[in-house]
Amino acid sequence: MRRLSLAGFKKEFVRPAILPDWWDDSCADDPSLLPDVEIRVARFLRRPIAEIRNPSIPLAVPTYEGAQLRRVHDIDRDRLSPAIHSALQVAGAVVRSMSAAEKPATVPPADAFAWRRQVNPLGLAPTLDDILENLWNLGVPVVPVEVLPTPSFQGLACIVEGRPVILLGHKHDEPGRVAFIVAHEVGHVAAGDCAPGRPVVDEDEDVADNSDMEVEADRFAKRLLVGSDSIPHIDGSDYRQLAGQAAALERQTGADASAIIYEWASKNGDFVTASRAMKALYRGAGARRKLRYHFDRHVNLDSATESDRSLLRCVYGDPEHAAVD
Repeated sequence: MRRLSLAGFKKEFVRPAILPDWWDDSCADDPSLLPDVEIRVARFLRRPIAEIRNPSIPLAVPTYEGAQLRRVHDIDRDRLSPAIHSALQVAGAVVRSMSAAEKPATVPPADAFAWRRQVNPLGLAPTLDDILENLWNLGVPVVPVEVLPTPSFQGLACIVEGRPVILLGHKHDEPGRVAFIVAHEVGHVAAGDCAPGRPVVDEDEDVADNSDMEVEADRFAKRLLVGSDSIPHIDGSDYRQLAGQAAALERQTGADASAIIYEWASKNGDFVTASRAMKALYRGAGARRKLRYHFDRHVNLDSATESDRSLLRCVYGDPEHAAVD
């Protein structure tokens, strides 16, 4: 545990992600269990067992030189490796545990307007539920991760075992906010920004990043949610005014009110007021419930291996506690 902690994997993560279901604190005093733990750690870190068994060798965190870190605080750049590695291991467990009937993945269209028509053929602003339903049906998992090493990330787009996967690290619960984050990450997938061993990692929406890659991913999300390259403008500092303006624009233009409010938040750096505005519109909660609902429909825990079941516990702490729709 000391070596794992020094590598960035604290007990709060190791317990659900690596150790067996039956583990309790008394097991740490039983030397006969050490070989099993060493195998589990070696499997998780992708390191030789001899290296794991040598207490004089620091445990090395796999690095992903091709990872593209976006919207990242400088102080977090070198410390994100444990979270990235852990997320990719969870993604692999999800892909291996998807229902046997799941078809090979189909990447969403690079044209966000075309994808918008697929997601909601009626021409309405796609909801988070619409987006999740479409992505899972395309064979693209969207996975909220409850337990990760810190610092973590907001969203990560990757290719694992030949399948695109979107992982969410922050625990936002506003459906509109999560819909934009998911759409942004899908934009990276659709543009071909990520590849095996080369994930795109967006740490924090509060961090400015005007690179072409991020601008294009934001444009993709706007086109999907609003049907335009630009989001209608609202102004003010009172959350009730913002909510009223956004609701009126939604009725007039069909643009999603949530997207309008969070565009204001992004420009003004004020997500607290935006969250209050969303609550005023009764759209401040429910995203994580929807994420779990779709996860439960498409991931077969009964078919997962023991080590994959441990990794899947990171999704919601305990995958036995399924969401109820």
